[in-house]
Amino acid sequence: MSRVHADLNLTELFRRLYYFLYSNGQASRAERIVEDMTLVLLSKLAVERVDDQTSYNAVLDGGDPDILLELVHREFPEALREGERFNNDSESIRHSLRELKGVMLSGAPAHIIGDAFQAVMGPRVRGDKGQFFTPRSVVRAMVEIVNPRPGESVLDPAAGSGGFLAEAYAHQLSEGGPGKIVGLDKDFDLYRLMTAMLAIVAGPQAEARNRNSLDLEEWRQDHGVDSELFDVVLTNPPFGARIGVSDQRILAEYDFGHNWVKKSGSWTKTSELASSRDPQIMFLELCVRLLKPGGRLGIVLPEGVFGNSSSAYVWSWLRERGSIEALLDCPRTTFQPGTDTKTNVLFFVKGELQGPTRVATALSCGHDRRGRTVRADGTRYPDDFETLADDYAKSDPELWSEVDLGTREYLVPRYYEAAIPRDEKEQAIVDGATWVTLQDLVDAGELTVRKGHEPGSEAYGTGDIPFIRTSDIGNFEIHTDPTKSVSEATYDKFQKSQNLRAGDVLMVVDGRYRIGSAAMVSERTRRSVVQSHLRILSLSDSSRLDSYALLYALTLPSVRRRVRDLVFVQSTLGTLGKRVLELEIPLLVGDGPWLRNIDEFRNVLQQRDVLLGKLNATAGGDEFEL
Repeated sequence: MSRVHADLNLTELFRRLYYFLYSNGQASRAERIVEDMTLVLLSKLAVERVDDQTSYNAVLDGGDPDILLELVHREFPEALREGERFNNDSESIRHSLRELKGVMLSGAPAHIIGDAFQAVMGPRVRGDKGQFFTPRSVVRAMVEIVNPRPGESVLDPAAGSGGFLAEAYAHQLSEGGPGKIVGLDKDFDLYRLMTAMLAIVAGPQAEARNRNSLDLEEWRQDHGVDSELFDVVLTNPPFGARIGVSDQRILAEYDFGHNWVKKSGSWTKTSELASSRDPQIMFLELCVRLLKPGGRLGIVLPEGVFGNSSSAYVWSWLRERGSIEALLDCPRTTFQPGTDTKTNVLFFVKGELQGPTRVATALSCGHDRRGRTVRADGTRYPDDFETLADDYAKSDPELWSEVDLGTREYLVPRYYEAAIPRDEKEQAIVDGATWVTLQDLVDAGELTVRKGHEPGSEAYGTGDIPFIRTSDIGNFEIHTDPTKSVSEATYDKFQKSQNLRAGDVLMVVDGRYRIGSAAMVSERTRRSVVQSHLRILSLSDSSRLDSYALLYALTLPSVRRRVRDLVFVQSTLGTLGKRVLELEIPLLVGDGPWLRNIDEFRNVLQQRDVLLGKLNATAGGDEFEL
């Protein structure tokens, strides 16, 4: 009797099959193993469809497994390459087929199949065109927020292994009935994996195609039209400038395939075609085009789309076609270790008038940057996506803020989030302080903010003047790397504009991980050249603040959190830019509960600087490389 599904752990079964083929088969590359697993699953599905075990049993009794591929070709005609065979040896394939003998795949619960595929096979298959596996918690959150209803049609035009579609179908069933799910992918291996998963999950309710989704001519050939076909689109399209769309025939059919210019405050499409366009921009237009009026979109996009002024025409175009319903900020670790690219999620409704937009930030995604889900102490990494999705469904959500975006072009979600309340410890320290922005201090003549410079790598190692970089700022201290020291001539070139003084505060504003870190210039480090990724904060003689109070204010937890909100990540590098002047800090002046903390902070930093000076004098000497 075939095992059906309540007592069957398909995730464990798939994992067992994978590692058996890895350890015992002739092909050990992950892609080849997943290919064979996919063909084994398609073989089992084909046998179940025709309800004839003859050929299956013949293989188990010693026959050539490749005879099953003839049946696969009949049932899934687009899923085999011409003349294709299994990669692994016959006995390894027989073992896999034997493991599946008592399992009835057809009609297995969608969520069980989806979990098994995404846990075992999805992470091991990466296309060569900028595709990255979408974590299950992100998929589930997006599906919950978009809420595909029974009977609705759901599309993923860059479906990969089909994770969004399997989850959407399971959601529809949980709401009362099936819908129609359609997946396309240009990558053949991903398409075939999707074919197997969707055939198991949804049977005749699923359609998988090996297509270039961006080619509108193929849509017209398949459907007669190239727009308004689907109720819901859920996708994580490939992204990256290195895989830009340059086919002029395809570009010509898209608004975003043209160059755009801004005149008198408004964006206008020109008649000139772009030489190339990032694929995520093209997919965004495709998704909106394919939505029916009132249709809903959930799409993962690189943060560059949300914050790059050169991409602002995208938001102008979207506003003319519907409502930006919600923006979800994803942590940088979301797609790590696959890619370090920072992403966010856009939720859009076609044809709906724009109202307030909900924004929220996920700080944790359930794994670290190496993909580990469990900490060293055995506890699991937290995951905010499920909590945010549950909260979104409430009529009065607690974790989402409502924002009137108007015609703003900078739409990084966390920038618009309501301030997180200060904890009791910080509130006790700053109680009674007035909060001002750095711009307020500049306008009042109490502060100047200057940018550092880049002397060029050819200047490194030419003298004894420290060149201070972002990596030299840590623990409120300025470290100096002798191999990057520059000459007196280089120092003289920048000294007038940088004009470093003891008491100036250096703050990291660009980079990867140290943005917001700050340290104070002392007499010992005053003769230095500062990198352009740092800002030099100098208080005037008339300022109400002193340098230690300024540095202390910049280290407060709520201030550091706001720094995070102000950072814009372009691909993998973050920048504060001019937004650093929007940073609010408390004016810790006069008598107040902060006085004791600042005095202690000052004493520790001064003593450390004295000790470091003595240490350098005692142990110092000529620097040399080993």
